[in-house]
Amino acid sequence: MATQPTVSAPEEGAVRSPMTRFRGHLIAVLSTTMVLFHLYTGAFGSFPDLIQRSLHVGGTLILAFCLYDMRRGNARDSPLGLIDIAFILGTVTVIGHLILSYDRIMGFTFRMSQLDFIFAIVATLLVLEGCRRVIGWTIPALGVAGLTYALAGPNLPGPLAHGGLDARFAAEVLYLSTRGLFGMVTGISATVIAMFVIFGAVLLRTGGGQTFMDLAMVIGGRTTGGGAKVATISSAMFGSVSGSAAANVATTGAFTIPLMKKLGYRPTFAGAVESVASTGGQIMPPIMGAGAFIMAELIGISYITIMIAAIIPAVLYFVGCLAGIHFESKRLGYKPMTRDQLPRAREVLTLRRAGPVFLSLGTLITLLVRGYSPAMAAFTATAILVALFLLGTRSWPDLKARLNSLREGCIDAGIGLVAIAVLIAGAQILLAMISTTGMGVTFTSAIIGLGENHLFISLLLAMIVAMLLGTGLPTAAAYMLAAAVVAPALVRLGVEPIAAHMFIFYFSIIAGLTPPLCATVFISASMAKANWLPTSITAIRLSLVAFIIPFVFVFHPEILMIGDGLTIAAYAITGLIGVTLVGAAMSGYLFYPLAYWERLLFSLAAFGLIAPGLALPLAGGTLLLLGLTLHLLRGKAAYPLGEETS
Repeated sequence: MATQPTVSAPEEGAVRSPMTRFRGHLIAVLSTTMVLFHLYTGAFGSFPDLIQRSLHVGGTLILAFCLYDMRRGNARDSPLGLIDIAFILGTVTVIGHLILSYDRIMGFTFRMSQLDFIFAIVATLLVLEGCRRVIGWTIPALGVAGLTYALAGPNLPGPLAHGGLDARFAAEVLYLSTRGLFGMVTGISATVIAMFVIFGAVLLRTGGGQTFMDLAMVIGGRTTGGGAKVATISSAMFGSVSGSAAANVATTGAFTIPLMKKLGYRPTFAGAVESVASTGGQIMPPIMGAGAFIMAELIGISYITIMIAAIIPAVLYFVGCLAGIHFESKRLGYKPMTRDQLPRAREVLTLRRAGPVFLSLGTLITLLVRGYSPAMAAFTATAILVALFLLGTRSWPDLKARLNSLREGCIDAGIGLVAIAVLIAGAQILLAMISTTGMGVTFTSAIIGLGENHLFISLLLAMIVAMLLGTGLPTAAAYMLAAAVVAPALVRLGVEPIAAHMFIFYFSIIAGLTPPLCATVFISASMAKANWLPTSITAIRLSLVAFIIPFVFVFHPEILMIGDGLTIAAYAITGLIGVTLVGAAMSGYLFYPLAYWERLLFSLAAFGLIAPGLALPLAGGTLLLLGLTLHLLRGKAAYPLGEETS
């Protein structure tokens, strides 16, 4: 997900021009209007699909042209330019034409007019320009490539050739139907995802972010490597609501990275910890970001099923990360936080502070479990959150401050919608061309052919595709595109559909940690004033379990809560032991510093414990007992007084 434009205050004494003030007012009004629109449609019924989705895309496109200038910079404190006004008016025109033509489009005798064709081209170009401003050239380039492939089909060589699409038919699909710009995934964005973006923005603006941070300090601050564990726990809680690794780093990292450096942590380690923790927030229930809602729709199952399936993998991820941080901190001598640096638990958990946060989250989870639609669950949780927040008012100035916080939450939600809706609309161009030309079937056959029906090789190919897309795109867009062409191949090879999609989802996420375009690491390294490459290498070492877990739940679908309870519990326990051993082996420390042969032994034990079948886990358990015995004997002999050194 793209980072949100930050608000830079004008210099003291500076006078803002009328067009600058107009831009600011337009952003605030449009953001609030979009929030009210989505709250209304989420709770009281939506408009026809084509109208609702077009209003959703049109509103976020106008916001994108207000937030970003032609150079993709933050434009909030600069005048609204003529070209921006032209793009805004163009968006209003094409969306207005579509809505006014709705009855004609739905008629049995509909035929696309020349004006429809022109507006289809304009709408597509506006979406591509909006994507370019928000995220760069990746999605526009993929969209243009998809259109070129669709139109030039008969002239392509070999297996790439197909019958080709007529330009007018392609325009009709993209603009005048619910298969193109306003397709199924745009529909998910306009309903479910929008509601959760609003809930997350309001929750964080009404004190949820600080509550998460303080609670993390209470839980992990007094343990070894407390500062790093605070970053991990707070980012897990924050990220499960925000659904954006970049926004997570920018928010929690502003506190945790300076804290870790103050406690003596190396800048590369501080940046790596924050990027790993923020990345994992997208796989932590209950919200998990936009990709999880898209997954539920693509597979055709309820979101609560996705949420339940993600629990054990998320626990394994964060236990593995915390284990790596703990053992690395022991090796490097990083101390816990002092008592005077920590908030008091009874102050953090007061009804006035924590009540709105946990009651609203509890309501959200309860309604999802009871079978309510995700949109209704998010609307109800948001309503309860706002009501409790306002009921805590103590004075008139306090009420004004709280109302201002809600206003800022609406603006944050509008900006958050831009980072999702515009990108999804852009990605829908390629998805529409894939579905109408049969390119997905061709790609599926190619993956199966390259893998020669060997599942592991096909999984490696799927991993590469997901990570290549994930390095240049936000998670939701990368997952959408990878799932369209890769997931069917994995399912045809016998992988459970939810495991295939979760596999792609994971690697779309962790691509943000791997060079050369590790966006999450770039942000955290910049905040830590560290070199990005060592930070990325440290992040990969701390999060190595994230590269293993997707393969585990493909071969062990029990990790995704598929199967009987006893088997699920057994694999969860061996998995927890395995990821803990991976953290120790990567850090080079357990109870004492590890020799190289011990690190190899514990690595083999870890992989045995999380391997499929019965023989390999038993072998892994045997290696673990052997390794622990030798490690304790060697450690006591080498450090008789407990004076462990690195």
